[in-house]
Amino acid sequence: MSELVRFLREKMWILGDTRWYARVDSVRGELVEVERLGYAQLDARARAVGAWLSDRTAPGAHVLLMYPAGLEFFTAFLGCLYAGRVAVPAPLPDTDRRALRRAEGIIRDAGVGLVLSDSAHRPALAAWLAGPAPAARAECVATDETVRAAPDTWSPVSLELSATAYIQYTSGSTSEPRGVVISHRNLLHNLLSIRRNLVTDEVLDELRHDPAPTGAGWLPHYHDMGLVGMLLSPLTSYGNLVFCSPVSYIAHPLLWLRMISRYRAFYTFAPNFGYDWLLRSLGTGRLTELDPELDLDCLRYAISGAEPVRADVLTAVARRLAPIGFRPDIWAPCYGLAEATLMVTGTPCGRGATVRRFDRDALEAGAAVPAPDGVELVACGGPAGVDVRIVDPATSQPLKDGHVGEIWVCGDSVAGGYLGNPQATAEHFAATTADGDGPCLRTGDLGFFLDGELYVTGRAKDLIIVNGRNIHPQDIERLSETTDPAAGPCAAFALPDASGREHIVLVQEIRPVHLDGRSPAALAGLIRRRLDRELRLAVRVVIVGPMSVPRTTSGKIQRTRTREQLRAAHLAPLHSDLPVTDLAQDRYRGPT
Repeated sequence: MSELVRFLREKMWILGDTRWYARVDSVRGELVEVERLGYAQLDARARAVGAWLSDRTAPGAHVLLMYPAGLEFFTAFLGCLYAGRVAVPAPLPDTDRRALRRAEGIIRDAGVGLVLSDSAHRPALAAWLAGPAPAARAECVATDETVRAAPDTWSPVSLELSATAYIQYTSGSTSEPRGVVISHRNLLHNLLSIRRNLVTDEVLDELRHDPAPTGAGWLPHYHDMGLVGMLLSPLTSYGNLVFCSPVSYIAHPLLWLRMISRYRAFYTFAPNFGYDWLLRSLGTGRLTELDPELDLDCLRYAISGAEPVRADVLTAVARRLAPIGFRPDIWAPCYGLAEATLMVTGTPCGRGATVRRFDRDALEAGAAVPAPDGVELVACGGPAGVDVRIVDPATSQPLKDGHVGEIWVCGDSVAGGYLGNPQATAEHFAATTADGDGPCLRTGDLGFFLDGELYVTGRAKDLIIVNGRNIHPQDIERLSETTDPAAGPCAAFALPDASGREHIVLVQEIRPVHLDGRSPAALAGLIRRRLDRELRLAVRVVIVGPMSVPRTTSGKIQRTRTREQLRAAHLAPLHSDLPVTDLAQDRYRGPT
């Protein structure tokens, strides 16, 4: 038996059904528990799937998991681990052409011959797989109606820690999605690192009367933070989990707070946009009027990760939720990525977020100089079981604390590479510093260390270099989004004009309900003036409708794709500062 599988099953055997996983939903405005499985039940169903897979697939076979949010996915994922088959989590493809192309690409790239789903979605998936697409050779099986193997027929499979556990496809925010090959060693090491951040000595003392911390979340199970951070980590911390689907959360944001309150959750987790969505959705009324039973004084650990953590969002959420028991010291910013399984750095439970101000001009020049009136940055904690370096990307020379460079990671959480892509694997996973240390993962992220904590400043690929200044697009986006209630998500990037000179362009979504009779051009003017005043930048603003800026399946803004769509006239501007000559003249719709 794999050491990872032994580790997970040991927890289930010891705790039985005294620990549980529960999925909830909002039904007519009320929280309803839809399904629940205790650890022992979860293990039995996983063994049944494992036995079925052992009889019908070859060792090491790649199995695509396409499920809605729920425990059927989790039992199938564990069943793959139990059987020594390689799970490939993926979102259910909808009618969107790009989503279908992504799913077809994963099937081809991973060499998938079997797709597992549930009975509700199998007919549509089977029809799609039987269509003209090159991926049509894969068979689709519904585990909830086909798997009838007895759990006791499962036999442990002997696997080394170096064996592949699953393939995690990246979200594709800066490039096409790639399959990250995660080994049993990678997953076990990262789970233990996460537990060390959550279950500190102080937490153990606090939990001595109830040693079962409950987590509450809504993250998609096919992404690294949802799979490892939400679904798998409770097993390692002897805890429970209550969760809902991302769709349910977006439609009913209050459901998240109700989960925390009703189940007395000890910790929760989300990207920055999840907390921001909650804040925007709650409005300005009294929370006790929305639900008089809301009580968050049980919450001790609120993780923010997967995308840049914004200090203004942390402050605003803590202030808004304070009347129902939310404490600012429970914030726990983290940094991670799929290529390192999940967590790279983290803030231990009980420490709270470190927020400091730095001189903007110095940051643009590559130095972190504290300044009382500078730009606010949130620390993402210290290394979580890995060695993290800040390296000059041009010279591979390690940099001292307080200097901005590329973030490199070494250690057992770092994956082996990208599936079927030796060139990208060598480029990203085999880096060696100028003094000979390695191999390390080049994350492509920029940041610096100060007082033992990592500050992430942006993505190297997204960096805008204009007039000798290094501008991080999220600085532009953050100011634009907070200029006016009518300003929604946006994407900033550099775009050459007809003469070849690069200018900064901002594609800004609008919230029409908040325009209050103003024109899109008026909103663009407000944004331009603020960016000029606070960043000393001349920015050309393009106003578009809601949900026009491309996003990944996890909700991250795709700046490169936004730029491409703008140049190809695939966006429909409501207002544009761009001259027609800057774009494809024969296809550009022009400013309005």
